[in-house]
Amino acid sequence: MHAAPHVIVIVGAGLSGALTAANILRGTLDRGVRVVLLDRRARFGRGLAYHNWDDNLLLNVPAGNMSALPEEPDDFVDYLRGIDPAFNAGSFVSRRIFGDYIEFTLSRAERGSASTLERMTAEVASVRPRGDGFVVSLDGGRSLAADQVVLALGHFPPKDPQTVTEGAAGGYIANPWDFDALDRTDPEKPIAILGAGHTALDSLFRLTSKGDSRKVFLISRRGLLPHGHRFAPKVPVNVATLPHYLRRVPNTIRATLHAVRGEATRQLRAGGDWRDVVNGLRAHTPGIWQRLPAADKRKFLSRVVPYWDIHRHRLAPVAFLRLEQMLKSGQVECLPGQVQSCAPSGADTRVVVRARGSGRLRTLVVGAIVNCTGPNYDIASLTLPLIVQLRDEGLITQDALQLGLEIDEHYQVAGRSGLPVPGLFYIGPMLKARYWDRGAGTARPCTEPCQAANRPRPGVNRVYRARPGGSQNRRRSWPRVRLDRQTSP
Repeated sequence: MHAAPHVIVIVGAGLSGALTAANILRGTLDRGVRVVLLDRRARFGRGLAYHNWDDNLLLNVPAGNMSALPEEPDDFVDYLRGIDPAFNAGSFVSRRIFGDYIEFTLSRAERGSASTLERMTAEVASVRPRGDGFVVSLDGGRSLAADQVVLALGHFPPKDPQTVTEGAAGGYIANPWDFDALDRTDPEKPIAILGAGHTALDSLFRLTSKGDSRKVFLISRRGLLPHGHRFAPKVPVNVATLPHYLRRVPNTIRATLHAVRGEATRQLRAGGDWRDVVNGLRAHTPGIWQRLPAADKRKFLSRVVPYWDIHRHRLAPVAFLRLEQMLKSGQVECLPGQVQSCAPSGADTRVVVRARGSGRLRTLVVGAIVNCTGPNYDIASLTLPLIVQLRDEGLITQDALQLGLEIDEHYQVAGRSGLPVPGLFYIGPMLKARYWDRGAGTARPCTEPCQAANRPRPGVNRVYRARPGGSQNRRRSWPRVRLDRQTSP
């Protein structure tokens, strides 16, 4: 008599969920595993970033750093060369193509696996422990029994600014990833975008994709915009060891940033590039973050993170050039400041912005306001039924800085008691709470929860091993954290 298969349910089939499934399928060594991949969307593997078909939206990381398989770093580049031999490791390709690649990677893993994959389009209402496993309740009254569950829930829409929602005249777009809503805006009317990061620039490029006449205002507290990549990015060298300039530095954010800025200055004086310094930190950022005292983490978040982000998360060269041209032409205007009030003005909205520094008030009349202030990871404010159930029943816990979820070193979530919930895992952007920058731009973290999810639960004798190849991976002086003295890509 055959034993019942070991069931791993993955909630969410975006990048993290699909690659976790692919790595489990590639790594299990017998037929005893059934992987169930659940998502609201019918297309599996694309998530928020890769579900659109607009080839104007590019990856912000060169192709050579985007392999889905950590033990095969050229896998994505090899895939691209099957499309066009001109692609190479330094290419910045469209996100649509990367979404195609993730779908291909999942299907390839399924074809070559002794285990089974079941794709289900459904909304998950709850996940509750039952015996040595879980029961996963779906919409329509259906349910699944699981030995282990991986939460791969992706990003949540930004919080609604009160000053905007109370006064907008109906042209308020709360979800910046809703491109249908962006496309419905009147192309003859100006648009105000709240935020100036990558999501804001995605919205900007979408809103201006049919012409160069529409005026767009980017409103953010500091008015900072991402820098651009070089045309020929370099691969960081000697990433296995901490950079020499940080080895004797105290574990404070001030000392760490001082050392990083000093090294960037030395690189520039020697004819190098500050980007190499930032790239060289990538593999070490989780360790640096974990060693910082809580007070220093708060200083980083309140005073430094906007400056860090524009250096760390850069634009593809062609996107950077496009933004520069829009700024020079006046089509796009970046306004450092805060929205003071909004009020209807006929069918439009009158927005009053208080300028940073001078405090001067400026009034804009716009056809729509797009909220690009960043994903909301404050689980106390989220209304998604699954999150509400897990939170209220003490199965997940918010971290102290409201960056994400508390997890252990095996990616198991911590419950209300502070102890891990056996068999319940998380993979996705809320890993920031523990790691800050855990493999951003790559799929490598997806191998580690895969290995953890394959560990046997108590009382389960079978062992499902994953293949090797896991990740290795102010005021006063505070605002002075610019690493560059140039603006070219």
